[in-house]
Amino acid sequence: MPEDGRQLTKIPEAKGRARIWRPTVTLVLAASMAFLVLLSVVLVITIQVSASRKNTYELLREVASLIVEYMDRSLRDHLEPAQAQAAFIARQIESGGFDLQDRARLRDLLVGAVAGTPQIAALLTWDKDFRRFAVWRGPDGSTGVLEGDFSDDPLIRAASEEMESLQEAVWGELVFREGAARINLRQPLRRDGEVVGFLVVAIAVQDLSALAADLSAVLDGTAFVLQGRDRVIAHPNLTSSHPEQSPDNPVVHIDRVGDVVLPEIWNARPIEGFSAEGFDAKVVRVVLAEQEYAFVYREVTGYGSKPWYLGAWFQLTADNVVDRLVRSIEWSLALLVLAVAAAFLLGRLIARPIRRVAEGTARIGHLDLAHVDTLGPSRLLELDNQAQAFNAMLASLRSFETYVPRRLVTRLIRAGGEQAVTSEERELTILFTDIADFTRLSENTPAAEVAAFLNQHFGLLGACVEAEDGTVDKFIGDALMAFWGAPDSQPDTAVRACRAALAMAAAVTADNQRRKAEGKPPVRLRIGIHTGPVVVGNIGWPGRINYTIVGDTVNSSQRLEALGKDLGPDEEVIILVSDATAKRLDHRFKLDLAGRFEIRGKSAALEVYRLRT
Repeated sequence: MPEDGRQLTKIPEAKGRARIWRPTVTLVLAASMAFLVLLSVVLVITIQVSASRKNTYELLREVASLIVEYMDRSLRDHLEPAQAQAAFIARQIESGGFDLQDRARLRDLLVGAVAGTPQIAALLTWDKDFRRFAVWRGPDGSTGVLEGDFSDDPLIRAASEEMESLQEAVWGELVFREGAARINLRQPLRRDGEVVGFLVVAIAVQDLSALAADLSAVLDGTAFVLQGRDRVIAHPNLTSSHPEQSPDNPVVHIDRVGDVVLPEIWNARPIEGFSAEGFDAKVVRVVLAEQEYAFVYREVTGYGSKPWYLGAWFQLTADNVVDRLVRSIEWSLALLVLAVAAAFLLGRLIARPIRRVAEGTARIGHLDLAHVDTLGPSRLLELDNQAQAFNAMLASLRSFETYVPRRLVTRLIRAGGEQAVTSEERELTILFTDIADFTRLSENTPAAEVAAFLNQHFGLLGACVEAEDGTVDKFIGDALMAFWGAPDSQPDTAVRACRAALAMAAAVTADNQRRKAEGKPPVRLRIGIHTGPVVVGNIGWPGRINYTIVGDTVNSSQRLEALGKDLGPDEEVIILVSDATAKRLDHRFKLDLAGRFEIRGKSAALEVYRLRT
């Protein structure tokens, strides 16, 4: 037993595993060092050079894999949400939930899609008579709507003929609109097997250059995305529009992007001694101005007529490292230097599983359990016990992670952990939601179905809160409470809260269309928003602490929501904001004065506004 009195618990063997003897780290190190010291200098030189080259190329392979996987995942994360929105709209049209001639409802559908997907720059639809309806996102994030006639536009007619034969959405060529390059997704709209219209989704690709710039800073190199062999879609130098980009030339030529290394990619040669077998990427090198560079890239298709190449280049120093090591060992004949070199190699071998534990623990510290892998067994006793303990801890944490507000906890960790959290008074904006007539809506419904409905409903609302960096504080029956302004300081809390409320309205409206198609009654939502001082911090007792808020502002927000029952009893969504919140909004928000109302618990009447959706 340790001197501090703690009881040591032996980690049990996993079921079905035979108990076998495993040497300790100390024993392995002692035996290995005794053996290595007896080896000849020539043998050690051979082993050192071979191992160093192998390790260097293994590291190069790992770095190359990380680069292409990160670029590939970033591209798909950017494009797939917009693709999903296009598929959703097509399904709505095909199922009869929406009609291209019903402009009011079509507007709600398209505006909701643009508002909920920041990647989308514009949505354009037209019917077989070439009557168009478009929604676009302005530079300030607001949405605009345009209606018109395309009958005299030869490009639209050609696109219609092309899309009419399509069975599914396809990616078109890049275009240059509103000062930015965009990739467009083309989707035919069908009903009862017949084409009734067409949909084009324009997606900004400039954000990919920002991702390339971030990765370049980490690599000390340059990340890129090419279209074909000579056009650059994403590059750190393209985070803003390039002077040569235009409607006739939406993509910059590889020689004009301001990167002297990138044009050499197609002159590069394989790296001698490096094997890329089983590796879905190219790794090549080129010498430029007596400096050697490595290119890592992967070809992806399906985004137009030309393939895309995702990758990066960086300085290659593998052979220089090996040469320096060879020269160092050739001039070092002392047994002490030999022993240190051998210990270094052996330490790296033993450190690999320890490094995996450290990396996994770091991810656990950020509650990123989905990307933590279990550890395999080890022939070393201490490392095998460590792996079993780590796997047991990971299994336990995964059992509890659904009960932990991961986004909030992550932000608190970033702020300095529990020790940095002190209860204080802050001015926050609080949002309350409640389902109107929920008792009637859920009566005669099995408990499991009610729970599934609430989970799906809160999933829609919670996504809107998180999209505006808000904090979901709690769920109270069929009500949700969220706030902005803590733990991170946010000067625009009212704007964020109202944007989230509008997104909720769009989400509920779209979901009600689905419910209607399924023969279910629509959900009517009341939302109340108020801004004012509250006490925020850790509230509770040592066995159960919540990071939450208390104060009169919270009560006022909830009563604003309840006021919606009187002001809009039959409305699908009603959003009420207080005067304190309304004063902090700009012209983008449309407010109607609802009047002054006595609020229970308030000595003075509260001026209330309706936020129009």
